Amino acid sequence: GELPRMPEESGAVGRYLPVYVFVAALPYVRAYHRERSVPDEVSRRTLADLGRNMAVHRRRHGTGGLLIPGWIGLHFRGELYQLGRLQFQRSRLGGRTGEAVRAAGLPLGPGDFALDLHVPDFLGPISPAACDRSLARARDFFARHFPEEPYRVATCDSWLLDPQLAGCLPKESNIVRFQGRFRPAYEAKEVDDGGPVGFVFGDPELLPDGLPRRTGVERAIGDHLRAGGHWYGGHGWFEI
Repeated sequence: GELPRMPEESGAVGRYLPVYVFVAALPYVRAYHRERSVPDEVSRRTLADLGRNMAVHRRRHGTGGLLIPGWIGLHFRGELYQLGRLQFQRSRLGGRTGEAVRAAGLPLGPGDFALDLHVPDFLGPISPAACDRSLARARDFFARHFPEEPYRVATCDSWLLDPQLAGCLPKESNIVRFQGRFRPAYEAKEVDDGGPVGFVFGDPELLPDGLPRRTGVERAIGDHLRAGGHWYGGHGWFEI
């Protein structure tokens, strides 16, 4: 579950409490990885997300701490693995996505095994070649290390899958080509402007008028908001 938030007066000790918890758990997750014969390189790169999350906290807030402790909990419970450019989380199909997969004719539905796909920061562009390499590694990795869990589909819930992006970016852009891998699971109806603003500009609380326009993605996200539009994210899946 989510770690409790410490009161502000606890200062640095409170901000670092989740970090202490994960460092204390490190020998146990490493032992679990060894039991599953997870390569040291995969283990190291996966658990390094703790440091990346701390770097994002400092970049965003100017202080030490851990941005989203619950997210790092996935890594330290052995649920999530970094395999090249992408991360893959051992999961199960939710209700709406599971029904979409079943409607497409696959013998799967809500509650069946699925890999949740995540796109971490700090690791360069999501080029088609980089994604292909990650997916190839994922097929081999989970068949080898979790053979009792058959993963036939990958799912993703992300601002990167908002279909509006396809109308704002070139067809050959990495984001549009990434979207092309997925079949829509269901339509997102909840406004999520903070998702793309946080990932693209570093802080979900930034106001649209001050957002820079240095890259095509920055222009697409900011111009859409400045024109009065909103971002909603997207939910998709594909067969692996």
